[in-house]
Amino acid sequence: MFLPLFLVTILISGGQGTPVRSRPEYQTDDYYTYEEIQNYLKGLAESYTNQVELTNVGKSYENRNLTTITISNGDGRKDKNVIFIDAGFHAREWLTHTAALNIIDRLVVSFEENKHFLQDYDWVILPLVNPDGYTYSRSGNTFTNEIIDCSIPYTKDHQVKCWRRNREPNKHGCTGTDLNRNFGHGWGKGDSSSDPCKPTYKGLSQFSASESQAVRGVLLDLADTGRGVLYLSIHSALGEILYPWGSEEIKAANYKEHEEVVQAGIDAMANGNFQFPSSYKQRPSYSLYVSGGSSSDYAYAVGFPLSLTWELPEERGKLTFGFHPPTNLIGELVEETWIGVRAIAEKVMDKYQSNWNFNRTYDIKY
Repeated sequence: MFLPLFLVTILISGGQGTPVRSRPEYQTDDYYTYEEIQNYLKGLAESYTNQVELTNVGKSYENRNLTTITISNGDGRKDKNVIFIDAGFHAREWLTHTAALNIIDRLVVSFEENKHFLQDYDWVILPLVNPDGYTYSRSGNTFTNEIIDCSIPYTKDHQVKCWRRNREPNKHGCTGTDLNRNFGHGWGKGDSSSDPCKPTYKGLSQFSASESQAVRGVLLDLADTGRGVLYLSIHSALGEILYPWGSEEIKAANYKEHEEVVQAGIDAMANGNFQFPSSYKQRPSYSLYVSGGSSSDYAYAVGFPLSLTWELPEERGKLTFGFHPPTNLIGELVEETWIGVRAIAEKVMDKYQSNWNFNRTYDIKY
């Protein structure tokens, strides 16, 4: 039986004379609420004080904290390269933040078996970019495991579960901006709508949404200090890993490097000993469709040498579930994702060691 996350705890001894503390334990029995995600992060920060730092990098429109967790090995070095991962740009993509939390858990709780990933790198992870939209998408009168095709007409409750954007009101009585159309590079190009009632509405202006402003702040800080090496944004549900560009029909200048890094992850997942492994593919984002204003293009433009959009799968075996995998598949899907992320990280760390140099693609102030 699934227990609410606040009841599923493990005890942490702080040492002789220190009170025993409890923290939420990572689970894959059900999807997390925003509050449960925050409680999980706080528990880690209290229990692993030398390895974990939480930072509120911004607020959502409805005043929820956007919280990053910075994970290190506790050696105190401030000059390490960084892998920055975010998840949950789009409200209906429920699996993405659970996958991000699994990465966090592997690096923090399972530190001993993964400490080599933290020797010369820190990891910064924002597990939920769009907490307002996600909370709204969980509020409808539908079952968690009800599979919905979000591409066809549906009931009001289905519309809620399939919500994509944030929850900031805009013109004509409509609500929400597509946060992954709101970034500064290529804003308004391609599959970016000017209609405030369309799912891919680009926003009133570049970075008009507080959530995209928060992600921009992290990206610029890491790019400006020269520490940001890999940006990985977790989405769903295509079963593909995409690299720049998306806003124009050209490949990234170092596309072969992107492809080499991504292929390492795809090969690792294919050999992951699953009964029905995902059949991941990779390609430049524009070949899916031209789309401006994405976080991946922006990260690459401001100086991250590697920038990926990871689309989690929409099917397992003969079951197509779209954006909402049944809860009995959560554990397997996030484990597969970790196998891929781990292989990609190993390849990245081999290529980008302590001394590296990457020129910004565009000398533009965003």
